[in-house]
Amino acid sequence: MKRLLQAYPLWVMDPMFSVWSPCDALNGGDTMFWTGKTRKTYGLVRYRGRTYSFMGCLCGTDALRQDSVSVSAYTTDYVFSCAAFTLKVSFVSPLTPEDPELLSCPVCYTEYEVIPCDGKTAEDLSVALVLDEGYCYEGADMVAGGVIPMNGYEAAYFSRDRNLVMSNANDRVAPDWGDTYIAGEEAWFLPSSCLDTYVREGVAGYRRCDSERRYIMAVNRSPKGYFMTAFDDRISVFYFGEWLKGYFFKDGRTVLDALEFSRERHGRILAKLAAFDEKLKADCEEIGEGYYLLACAAYRQSVGAHKLVQNARGEILFLSKECDSNGCIGTADVSYPSIPLFLLYNPELVKGMLRGIFKFAAMPVWGFDFAPHDIGTYPYCCGQVYGLSGSDDKYLCGGAGARGNGLHTHPMLYQRPASCGIYDLRYQMPVEECGNMIVMTAAACVADGDFSFAEEHFDLLEKWVFYLEKYGLKPEDQLCTDDFAGHLANNVNLAIKSIVGIESFGLLCEKTGHAGAERYYALAAEYAKELRKMSGEGILPLAYGQKGTYSLKYNILFDKLFGFGLFDGAMCEEETDRYIAESERYGVPLDMRKDYTKSDWILWCAALTDDKTKREELYAPVLTYMAESPSRVPFGDWYDAKTGRIEHFFNRTVQGGVFAPLLKKAGIMSVR
Repeated sequence: MKRLLQAYPLWVMDPMFSVWSPCDALNGGDTMFWTGKTRKTYGLVRYRGRTYSFMGCLCGTDALRQDSVSVSAYTTDYVFSCAAFTLKVSFVSPLTPEDPELLSCPVCYTEYEVIPCDGKTAEDLSVALVLDEGYCYEGADMVAGGVIPMNGYEAAYFSRDRNLVMSNANDRVAPDWGDTYIAGEEAWFLPSSCLDTYVREGVAGYRRCDSERRYIMAVNRSPKGYFMTAFDDRISVFYFGEWLKGYFFKDGRTVLDALEFSRERHGRILAKLAAFDEKLKADCEEIGEGYYLLACAAYRQSVGAHKLVQNARGEILFLSKECDSNGCIGTADVSYPSIPLFLLYNPELVKGMLRGIFKFAAMPVWGFDFAPHDIGTYPYCCGQVYGLSGSDDKYLCGGAGARGNGLHTHPMLYQRPASCGIYDLRYQMPVEECGNMIVMTAAACVADGDFSFAEEHFDLLEKWVFYLEKYGLKPEDQLCTDDFAGHLANNVNLAIKSIVGIESFGLLCEKTGHAGAERYYALAAEYAKELRKMSGEGILPLAYGQKGTYSLKYNILFDKLFGFGLFDGAMCEEETDRYIAESERYGVPLDMRKDYTKSDWILWCAALTDDKTKREELYAPVLTYMAESPSRVPFGDWYDAKTGRIEHFFNRTVQGGVFAPLLKKAGIMSVR
């Protein structure tokens, strides 16, 4: 059976609840959270006196043979068999960007069907899902739980006995608070001895035994049906003084309402997901061979590593977590690569990524004339934590700005006055983030045709374009999003971002009626000519003066999508040819200094060429990487192009960049 992905998404809801299988066979090992940490889950079938396992490895069960696995936009689908029956199982995560209510409803489905080989269903048939108490905590703790009778079904739940909501802001932690539910025809909160009884005898029951490990279990006795898995984080995000629940709960609904919502609309939801997936598959076929699998690998991960909330002003906030890359919330240079997916399906979510950055940038503590990097550490929007001054600084002494050393929540940095000076200029990303914010704002406004969002934040955008005008063509030795191999002065790809940012601001001026459109269009054109001149003939180099070098020039993308053509088609094709020539087994390296690459940028570059064959050649190694990487974690974006081993960064929202070729095909971004 051919492997498709590094790890398979099962139940994906948000950055705090995301369950995956790292195994080729679902019952070949334990499931895990996106963090890579084991969280045991068991799927069982009781049939004619025997108990079979289709998920996880539980002592006393017979492992079903896995015959196939496939993925779609919203589902991971398995087929199992034995001499007595065939079992079909689908794990469904309804993360629909165009429907905020459904997107934020924290419920996933597990669909199943048992098909007897002899056509006769066994009288003792039952199907069960079991969750281990490790779902409740990051380290170890006592758990509490119970069962709630619902409308024709039951829901079992458990959580930490002392539920410390919002208590941990570290990176690879999920969940460390909240309540986990599993719902079916009948449900149980039970000790390990009662689970053993079900495995031996097919009888579910409960007895109190505080010394044993705890589980929640849902049992169905129908040959075809579904279970629901839910997670209630109680409070989702701290947003500059506001404690916000998930968008679904904004009007006072509870997790039990979420279960009822998902049950009542079950058929309609599945039909909606199927219709979307059918269209996605058809669209992907026009992009190239294998592209549909790439899109499916990216889709749930990219959406699910965000949290959707609404602030007191009624504004949508769609906040990313920098999973496995420091845990920041709402990071501008993480949002930027992700936006192709969301521009396609709901550009309001892109605006929801940007609002927090705009809000923080207007606060006194942010005293710079360039854009911030982030707005805190998930789930706390309390002010940028990246690039803080050292712990020996008078205003950050005592670990007030520390990260990754056991500090569970950050101080309220956003409240501080301008005079405190807590940020170290050496560790900021000035050109990077100014370009990101201006381009993303323009893209979101173009995609939905409403430029009032840009008007609302025009003063900040204008400040940032001034910065690009002054420093963007010849960037100084400064941080940027791809400087894994070291800082680089005169970075050509960064200069391109600056130029595209300037032309994007010209577009915003034009569409909002502000003076300056022609000036900024002319300035962008002038800078593009100057960049070409300083780069010399042939391929654009890594940096000015480094003739013969290369780097991925993905920042050209929005110049091409908007239709300005400052970087013409011939240049894009020449760049593409070089990338294909430099490509290793698992992808083309970011630049010639190191062997590692970024899958999101490869797919942005795949949208630069108009040649389908070249496009397929460019992204095909990423498919090979997913099928062969030794790193069995959610879709990782930074990895070694020769070995396929993850360098860092997995389960990140940036994989929304996989949709760049589809965004180009849709043609919705063209303004010229």
